[in-house]
Amino acid sequence: MRTSSLRTYKGPGRIVISRSARGVPAGFKIFKALAPGEWFNKVSYEEYRKLFFEQLEKLDPQKVWDDLHRLAGDSEPVLLCYEIPPFTKDNWCHRRMVAEWFKEKLGHDVEEM
Repeated sequence: MRTSSLRTYKGPGRIVISRSARGVPAGFKIFKALAPGEWFNKVSYEEYRKLFFEQLEKLDPQKVWDDLHRLAGDSEPVLLCYEIPPFTKDNWCHRRMVAEWFKEKLGHDVEEM
């Protein structure tokens, strides 16, 4: 599994994890359980991390991992949202928080493409 931006990745295994799928082309799968809450654009980075990791704690990481692989079919899952690297304190993305969660909970490295 990897992560990337909706704006740049055009290959197989595309799975959108953003709040909105507005304008998402055909061929992209959607996995809403990893989309941030309604607070996503109303809180500081620190509060966002707190709230998002609280949201993730309600999920079974192994089930999410397995569901994402099933959704991708024969392809490697690539989790997508809108932000474009390089990531900094001012330009960050929740897909990398999902990657942290998989590393912490399952020991899987999820790299950014």
